[in-house]
Amino acid sequence: MTRPYVRYHMTVSIDQKVTGHFLDHAAVYTEEYYRMHRKYRHDGVQGFICGRATMQSSFAGTAKPDTAKYEGRVCDRADRKAGDFAFYAVCFDTYGSLAWESNTIFDEDPGYDNCHIIEVLSGQVSDAYLLYLQERNISYILAGEDRIDIPLALEKLNALFGIEDILLEGGGIIGGAFEAAGMIDELSFVVSPLIEGDAGRPVFAGLHRETVSFWKTVEMRALEEGYVYRAVRQ
Repeated sequence: MTRPYVRYHMTVSIDQKVTGHFLDHAAVYTEEYYRMHRKYRHDGVQGFICGRATMQSSFAGTAKPDTAKYEGRVCDRADRKAGDFAFYAVCFDTYGSLAWESNTIFDEDPGYDNCHIIEVLSGQVSDAYLLYLQERNISYILAGEDRIDIPLALEKLNALFGIEDILLEGGGIIGGAFEAAGMIDELSFVVSPLIEGDAGRPVFAGLHRETVSFWKTVEMRALEEGYVYRAVRQ
């Protein structure tokens, strides 16, 4: 299988949480996270992956897609590539629930600005939602029947879009799913000197297994407070 190199890039607390109240006090670490994201993009990384909830809160908004005019219509359920683009925003959206106004994310941060949206969907998505995406010239792939098949999705991202290097940027549920599938090649954590406790979601949420994965540290860089930690899978 040929797939992109996946870098899991996150801001985390000392106790390895990625959500919670600690983020309200982590502005300096968040800025380092964004700075690193911009550098990754400058250095040739071709996009970023988020789960539905993260993409919704950061870019798509909470509105529901208006698919009423497409209901009852049938469409070709083949994968769809809207064109060639320099940078991609890849959303793992199992059932097709995000509302997009265009096929591009526009953001004040140049690391995210002007990136083309790719929806990754399961076979449970409706034809109405696919037609909704087609009308907006949004790319999409179907990978898996009841839930998204992560290895297949990555293989298609490489084969259809030529993506060879991509960031995985949360949240913890998708991070846990990628690690369970063995699909993370590099960890890239900005670690804040804060402890969240039980309220936050772990960086690898829902990861249950008996085996151990081994990693080699390639960078530990101190910030004014906290540090950057990078490791690659052995």
